[in-house]
Amino acid sequence: MPPLTEIPWGVWVVAAFTFGAVIGSFLNVVIYRLPRDQSIVRPASRCPACAQPIACWANVPLLSYLALRGRCFHCKARISARYPAVEALTGLLFAALFVYWGFTPQLPVTWLLSAALIAVIFIDVEHQIIPNAITFPGIPLGLACAWLLPIPPDIVDALFGLFIAGGMMWAIAAVYEWSTGRVGLGMGDVKLVAMLGCFLGLQAALGILVIGSLLGLGQALVMIAFRGAGRLTRIPFGPALAVAGIVHLFDPDILPRMLGQL
Repeated sequence: MPPLTEIPWGVWVVAAFTFGAVIGSFLNVVIYRLPRDQSIVRPASRCPACAQPIACWANVPLLSYLALRGRCFHCKARISARYPAVEALTGLLFAALFVYWGFTPQLPVTWLLSAALIAVIFIDVEHQIIPNAITFPGIPLGLACAWLLPIPPDIVDALFGLFIAGGMMWAIAAVYEWSTGRVGLGMGDVKLVAMLGCFLGLQAALGILVIGSLLGLGQALVMIAFRGAGRLTRIPFGPALAVAGIVHLFDPDILPRMLGQL
């Protein structure tokens, strides 16, 4: 077996994509089960239509979906295109993060955070919730990474991100609800920003708030223009924050650069 340093870079990129697709397969379980208060561990994967267990050969990321032509092997029910989409998206994101960060301590942290954000995007779009099962473990995990790993942010910056960025989101949500009598921002959004602050630090969390707000505004305008959304239409904010967080993983200085161009 050749030394790891002699393995071609392209092989590592393919390996990162494959690993990401496998993680994406698990994320599909998370996306389906968490909003339904089901265990993500037991039972094993099964068809949502006929409840038959899915054999290992029929659960290979991307390839099984193509081989089965998007249908259950047992009942022939159509399998949602979300399943291969999540697997492909996670694989591509893991490969891109590997190309960007390489063999550095940041890589596993960005993989962990990006996987959580992908789950947030798909769950919040469909159910308009951000499960505590993602953000509650994510907050101490982010603080642990800041404490143990020699990479930004340090633990002080992570704590600032947790309390200042998360506190700002809570204050905005509380003031809006007090002044209008309606819930504008859910507590799931508040906890998501707090988690991002733990992983990325205060400046990054504030940048994600700005960029996420711009993305959320764009989403709202599209829904108003093409779907007839009104002032009281609930539009999930979590996906915009999650996408902004993923953008930050590739461009940590995006907000200072944007402000410098104003």
